[in-house]
Amino acid sequence: MKRNTNLPRPARWLWAMPNLALISFLAVGVALLWFVRTNERNAQRDALIEDVLWQEQVLRTELSSRQSQLEGLAHDQVRGDLSEGSFYGRAAAIMANSPEVVAIAFADEFGEAVWSYPALSLAPLHQVPAALEPMQRAARIGLPASSPPFNYPGAGQVVAMAFPAVQGNRTTGAFIALISLRGLLNTYVPWWITQRYQLAFLDIEGNILAARPDQTLDNDVSLNSYDIAFDPPGYGLRLRAVVYQTGWSFWQHALYGMLAGLSALMLWSLWVLKRHMRERLSAERALQREMNMRRAMEDSLVSGILATDEEGRTLHVNRAFCRMVGFEAEWLLGCRPPFPFWPNETRVHCETVFQAILRGECPVNGVTMRFMRRNGERFDVRLYASSLIDGEGRHTGWVASMTDTTELNREREALKASHVRFVTVLNGLDAAVAVTDRRSHELLLSNRAFNEAFNLAEADGPFCALPLRETDPENEWCDPILGRWYHNHRRETIWVDQSHVWLDIATDVTEHKMAEERDRLQAEKLQQTARLVAMGEIASSLAHELNQPLAAISSYSTACRNLVGSGQLTPSELDDALEKIVEQSRRAGAIIRGIREFVQKREPKRSPCRVGDLVDTVLSLLAAPLNRHGVRLVEKRRADDTELFADRVMLEQVLFNLCKNAIEAMADGEQPRRILTLETQSRDGWLDIAVADLGPGIAPEDVEKLFMPFYTTKAEGMGMGLNICRTIVENHQGRLWVEARSQGGSRFVVSLPINPARVLVSKPAASAEQPSEPAK
Repeated sequence: MKRNTNLPRPARWLWAMPNLALISFLAVGVALLWFVRTNERNAQRDALIEDVLWQEQVLRTELSSRQSQLEGLAHDQVRGDLSEGSFYGRAAAIMANSPEVVAIAFADEFGEAVWSYPALSLAPLHQVPAALEPMQRAARIGLPASSPPFNYPGAGQVVAMAFPAVQGNRTTGAFIALISLRGLLNTYVPWWITQRYQLAFLDIEGNILAARPDQTLDNDVSLNSYDIAFDPPGYGLRLRAVVYQTGWSFWQHALYGMLAGLSALMLWSLWVLKRHMRERLSAERALQREMNMRRAMEDSLVSGILATDEEGRTLHVNRAFCRMVGFEAEWLLGCRPPFPFWPNETRVHCETVFQAILRGECPVNGVTMRFMRRNGERFDVRLYASSLIDGEGRHTGWVASMTDTTELNREREALKASHVRFVTVLNGLDAAVAVTDRRSHELLLSNRAFNEAFNLAEADGPFCALPLRETDPENEWCDPILGRWYHNHRRETIWVDQSHVWLDIATDVTEHKMAEERDRLQAEKLQQTARLVAMGEIASSLAHELNQPLAAISSYSTACRNLVGSGQLTPSELDDALEKIVEQSRRAGAIIRGIREFVQKREPKRSPCRVGDLVDTVLSLLAAPLNRHGVRLVEKRRADDTELFADRVMLEQVLFNLCKNAIEAMADGEQPRRILTLETQSRDGWLDIAVADLGPGIAPEDVEKLFMPFYTTKAEGMGMGLNICRTIVENHQGRLWVEARSQGGSRFVVSLPINPARVLVSKPAASAEQPSEPAK
């Protein structure tokens, strides 16, 4: 209770006297109670220790007596005065006079019973190695020993005491007595001890082995106990005595009751004396706390508060309002409109709003006004007004709360300007930009290019942009409605509301696709021209190849006619001649068909083809150039039986161009160096076809430009042959490169996959180009 410092010094002293008397009285009572209780506990503790020591001595004496009896048996056995019958008689007498003895036995040094009463009494001992070991040790070394407590069937926890029978320097065995701990307590603890204490044997871990009486005492800290070591048998065995909890006597209860009654009477009198003062001080403190809390809450607000009476006179302003307008509270109190914080340019508006507030017509959602600080700075506020009701429920005026919105309006304008700049930049992009929700696929944002590309208007509202969502993240796709091609770049990002969205940027590549298509058509025309030029170069070899089967057909036909005219032709001879004519006709047809397929303009067509057949076709077309230029062909064909899934005619044209380039490169060389090497081999799922020559080779600065379009080292070449060859090989998912040979010349290598994917991706500009004129 708070001390009243407004009273004079004598009054304050008289006011404090009851408190001092009460404190003194309680201190004396507590000291008396503590003194009495302490003496009682000390006396009880001393009596407990004395009784436990006496009881421990009694139990030790009894155990010593049992040991003496075992010693007597051992001496009689050593002298030869103890027979088996007399052992049983003396054991029965001992057990009859000592109920705590469970069994008596004579055992050898290994613990095996020689005599035992009752029979087989040592059998449970063999189940407890820790208890058997001391018995065996006593029999071996000839010294008395005891065992740790163990559980014996029918007797609970027992200890074994052993006394050796020593004859000269030899121990013949040991007499063992099993003594029940519970029997010791029940037999040798007198009744007056059990009325005061509970006696119990405890092991080294504090577990109760036996107790008298057997009831379990509450684990209460008020219980007083005392432990003493019990040795023998030892092994941490302890005897504990616990004092029963007893209640106070009648005079103690009376004393403490009187003390409590006097204390209550004094407290009541003091309460009556101070009740009025306490109520008054409590009310004052509560009022002061309430006022401090309200003032703290009001001063911590960032919103300004202005309270006026019904006529508009200022009654109260808080600290935040003073900070807003820059005037002190004392300067503003009692002011009437027009207020000094109304600027001249908005005074009419402020007067109108203030009159509406006095009439109770202020909008619920507030009104925006512009005020002026003392230094002339203008600022915007949002003002809310309501009625001011006093504690008795009477309307006494109006209270207005206002928030400075200058920074908020500035940020709003800056955000609006930033949005306008962002939209302007976004609409100025040529690429179509769209943001779609990842879950609902709803279009959240799009620029002008996107709306124009897909014919969208602002009135269309949100929709699902499925055409963009169905494409790969980095791919080209065609709008099936407008027929326009777009390259779409898409990535996942986080939207302003923290949702996951897709950002798609689609670039119109229709003109680029059309240019690629024109280039493809032009390349096809060049390929066709290349075929025709190549056919012109091999025309002489074709004439030679066709003349041979035609001459053979003519010869066989003339021979048949002569034989028919002479009448000497037999049917078998006629059939043989006709078969040879048919064979030569097929040979000529195969030559014509191969030339037609070679020259024919067609789309790429892939099918299984044998490598050996492909090489044979090319070599048949190269027979004339090889003979004309005197070039020797060296074949290293190790993969003739390998099958490719490819366009056979295109690969034949690639191999033909490479071989023809090699032949022409060696045309001006020495005769011994005109060697064309054609090698095929398979490795790890790939087929390698190598064409090597011993020509002048390729300069290192020309290697990178060799496969470029329209680059050639020949006077009459167009520079498209090797470029078209590489295009054909890459369309078959392979590679084409050139290597320099150590002995001179060049080596072109074509590497193709043996088992490529048979499903080809169809792209507008991905058509395989037919090879045209070979270049070197």
